[in-house]
Amino acid sequence: MNMHDFDGLAKKFKKLSDEGISQILKNIAEAVGETLLNLVIDEIDKQDLIDTGLMWNSFTRGEDNNIWEWDVDRNSITIEVGSNLPYARHLNDGYTIHKAHFVPGYWATNGTFVYDPRAKTGFMAKPRSFIGRHYFDIAVQQLEGGMNALIMKRLEKELGRMLS
Repeated sequence: MNMHDFDGLAKKFKKLSDEGISQILKNIAEAVGETLLNLVIDEIDKQDLIDTGLMWNSFTRGEDNNIWEWDVDRNSITIEVGSNLPYARHLNDGYTIHKAHFVPGYWATNGTFVYDPRAKTGFMAKPRSFIGRHYFDIAVQQLEGGMNALIMKRLEKELGRMLS
C-alpha cells in the first residue's frame, strides 16, 4: 500500500498545529470584541444617548478613551473592551448628585447643553439621582445570545482560510 498526500493535507495540518490554532483563536476573539463594541454603539444610538459623540467614539477601536487590551496565556485568551470615559459608566450604571454644584457651559441653538470648563455661563446641578440606562449590559446580553453562532461562523471562516 502506498501513501497518498491528499492535496498536501499533512502540510496543512502541520501549519495549523504550528501557528494556526492560536492565530485562529486570536482572530475569533478580535471578531467577538469588535462585535461587542458595535452592539454597544448601536444601543447608544437606539437610546439616543449621544451628546457630543465623545462617548460613541470611546467605544470605537483605536479612538481616544477606548479600552482594547489583550491577555493571551496558555489556557485562555482575554480581550477587554470598553470606554475610559467616567460618564460612560455613570450613564450605564446610574448615578447620584449628592450636593449642588456649578456646571460651566452654554446652551446651543438646538437646545442642548454644551459643557465648557472655561465658560462663565452654565447651570447649577441640584442633588438628585439618575437611573442607569444599562446600554453596555444590554449589548453584552445581545452578544451572548448570538455568541455560539458567531464563534462557529468565524471558526469556519478561519479554518477555511488556513486550510486553503
